[in-house]
Amino acid sequence: MKKRMTALFLTAAMAAAVAGCSQKTTEVKDTSAAAVSSEAKQEEGTKASADGKESQAAGEKVKISYLSRFTNPELPRAKYYMEKLEEFRAANPDIEVEDVSIADAESYKSSLKASVAAGSPPTLFICSDAFPHYDWAKNGVIKDLTPMIESADWTGPADEGVFGSFSFERKGLEGIYGVPNSVIGSPVYVNTKLLKEHGIETPKTWEDVLAMTEKLKEADPSIVPFSMAAKTKADLGRFFSELAVRMNGLEFRDRFINHEVKWSDPEMMAVLNKMKEFIDAGVFGRDAISYEVENNITSFGEGKIAMLFTASYYFDRFNGMDFADQIDCVNFPYLESAPENKDIWFASTSEGFCISAEPGTPEYDAACKLMSFMLSKETFEGYAEVAGGGVYPVDIDYDTSKSPNPMKTFMEGYATRSDTTDIMAAYLDDASVINITNTELQTMFVERPVEDIAKTLDTEYAKLFPQ
Repeated sequence: MKKRMTALFLTAAMAAAVAGCSQKTTEVKDTSAAAVSSEAKQEEGTKASADGKESQAAGEKVKISYLSRFTNPELPRAKYYMEKLEEFRAANPDIEVEDVSIADAESYKSSLKASVAAGSPPTLFICSDAFPHYDWAKNGVIKDLTPMIESADWTGPADEGVFGSFSFERKGLEGIYGVPNSVIGSPVYVNTKLLKEHGIETPKTWEDVLAMTEKLKEADPSIVPFSMAAKTKADLGRFFSELAVRMNGLEFRDRFINHEVKWSDPEMMAVLNKMKEFIDAGVFGRDAISYEVENNITSFGEGKIAMLFTASYYFDRFNGMDFADQIDCVNFPYLESAPENKDIWFASTSEGFCISAEPGTPEYDAACKLMSFMLSKETFEGYAEVAGGGVYPVDIDYDTSKSPNPMKTFMEGYATRSDTTDIMAAYLDDASVINITNTELQTMFVERPVEDIAKTLDTEYAKLFPQ
């Protein structure tokens, strides 16, 4: 049976929370020399746009640059989108696309930040929450894409809920400055074969996980009960946010976003102490801070990990394992004291395409055409066939019976969600706060007192968000 896979929606509570912070400002005409100069440049840009269109009409190619991380044909997702780029080039000979993509994450970040600082960002590029979306939108680095999204030809993401990371009305800035190219989940991959060998049912609550931990420690101390790559900051940040929401609910998240919660407050300290309890109990195994995601995926494939928490973009790795039919993909465990939060799933749409070219120019139009192609419903459905299913920022029809078990169980579980959340810090519109938060959380794994962590984060947040 085909199941309708729906796009991510932000909660009404979330919308109300951020709306409470929104302040509209009255535009005042700036008659300073700098402003007059800026207007003159805009007029020149308009003239250049007209001239450019005349040149294009005369048969000249429009040249744009394209930055993604799709460079390795050995990876299914990269291979698919590399082929889609070639398909676009063949269908649009009047557009010359310079592919400047970079696979390595850190090199990608450095290159993009350097190009923005130099005033020459790529025409079309993928931007995640590792970058200052709001600052770039406010300063004109990335441009409003509302006209493209509202056009009759657009078949890509269009529901208001998916643009949370690229829309800043809560800060008085109108427009949509990026379009998500994925929905990133953060499920738990379960080696049901290993658990059955030890007479253990798949844990649903953290109380179950703690009981599993004790049983596995007695049977085979080399097995990691619930692995989380603490060295990988993104995974650690997702884990902490998931735990905070499972313990305190989405209302707590919304108060955090509105700066109504301090790290030293009782609710947040309870989350820090609960995580410390897991560390001390050996839930994450020995020395979790020394392991990155790749280490853990390898160990999971070798049967050394019972449950593994990591992002959904590694599905191809789990789908391809020898015992894939015995790998279930389930939601983050909940606590027996808060069953009302058990069906909240993690889902992030903070990664997407942005455009730096000025609206009205041939470059902007060409970039919109490429983005519309890469993010079309047809393109997402094509990738679903490659990936064996998945969750996307557009509605697609997909026959889940064709999916490998890890993907199938994920899709079935996600379909039962009551709500979704991204990491809490992602809603604060400041790229630096995510790194600051995750770096401090890492120190918990080297026995730093949680009180000291909370104190440091309160101080850092006060600097970033003065009241």
